Amino acid sequence: MVEPESAGNIGSVARSMSNFNITGPLILINPCDITDEAYMMACNAGDVIDNAIIVGSYREALSLVDFSVATSCEPGHEYNVRRIALLPENIGGAMAIECNTGIVLGRESSGLTNKEIEMSDMLVTIPTNKKYQTLNVSHAASIIFYELFKLSVTPPSKQIKIKGASFEEKEMIFKDFDIILNEIDKREYRIALASIIFRRIISRSFITSREAYTLKGVLRKIILRLQ
Repeated sequence: MVEPESAGNIGSVARSMSNFNITGPLILINPCDITDEAYMMACNAGDVIDNAIIVGSYREALSLVDFSVATSCEPGHEYNVRRIALLPENIGGAMAIECNTGIVLGRESSGLTNKEIEMSDMLVTIPTNKKYQTLNVSHAASIIFYELFKLSVTPPSKQIKIKGASFEEKEMIFKDFDIILNEIDKREYRIALASIIFRRIISRSFITSREAYTLKGVLRKIILRLQ
């Protein structure tokens, strides 16, 4: 949860995590005061709040997970690559590999910034009434958690779990790709656009750790040829 402004919403999200067996800690970025209201709304999920991890920055929070799914009520069109979003039922692919997946919930008043969305691996949006699109953060969380929970009760047949690329492994790939971009194109806006698109493609493919290292090896050879 990014800078949650309501203790009640922190408690409601904690309760929803327990409802749908979302394991792992609740990560809070610069939260409001966690008052008794949070525990009241959490009901029997107070342990989720007790075990929450509080961090001071978005990047620090992302470093605690291998794959991040940002949420927004404002999807973009095909030319606004920062906000090209998938539907909740499409994020189940993240469960096909073994990695720590974080669902990113934005501020109650303003959601996530464009920069925060760019830093995330994927963006998901929940279709709603166009006249009133904004969902309460805990309601949005519950819808997404439900989609993930369905996979655990009706898993794909004979699904084989493999180790997904970690946050650090993907960051190495993105860094090398950005070096290549700066070698072949000096137009900053084109570099930024290509970098975002590459990150989205890699993220949606849910690459494995082995694939990440192989791809990094190829990118390093390209860098050596260019320099």
